[in-house]
Amino acid sequence: MERLVGKNILIIIPKDYYMESEFDPIFESMNAEGAKVLVASNKLKDAVGMKGGKTTPDVLIVDAIEGITGDSYVSAGKGVRQIKGVFHGVIIIGGNGARSYLWKDELLRLLINDRHHSNMVIAGIGSAVPSMGKAGLLQSLEVTTEPGNKKAIAALEESKAVLVDEPMTVTNRIFTVRDASAIPAFLDPFIEEVAKTPKK
Repeated sequence: MERLVGKNILIIIPKDYYMESEFDPIFESMNAEGAKVLVASNKLKDAVGMKGGKTTPDVLIVDAIEGITGDSYVSAGKGVRQIKGVFHGVIIIGGNGARSYLWKDELLRLLINDRHHSNMVIAGIGSAVPSMGKAGLLQSLEVTTEPGNKKAIAALEESKAVLVDEPMTVTNRIFTVRDASAIPAFLDPFIEEVAKTPKK
């Protein structure tokens, strides 16, 4: 049974050097559950993975903030974009590009804050977890990230997060996942949580 029919999932990847071993299983399982999956990045050109894989984003992060937009229509002489749906779940993928391209991205902060305040589900994998800390979402929460990634650990401590040595943490619809090895443990709880989100 597909548990995410009628749900929209946004997977955010660094514009280069994303981690295929995090992206691929998540992308496949969200599609297998019947979700509409869009990939967002800071540019619309092919993103190159850490192992030479390629993914072409569907949307720019800035365009994903409003949700899924359809064609523009004109009302009262102004062009207005039609909103076709909101993102019920947002997953941020790590890799060496996460620190350069995602941690400081103001638009990404806006997007995940908006989704969290709208009672939707957000997740950060590996070296992407600090992007949620920089968005102010991890203060006093137990979180996990790549062991041995000193920069990620320092960034999370700066965000006043509480680091724990667990494969995954979840608090109040915020998931943090250590690395690709913890994805099998993450998928089911994340899918269940997204399935509970209000339809819009």
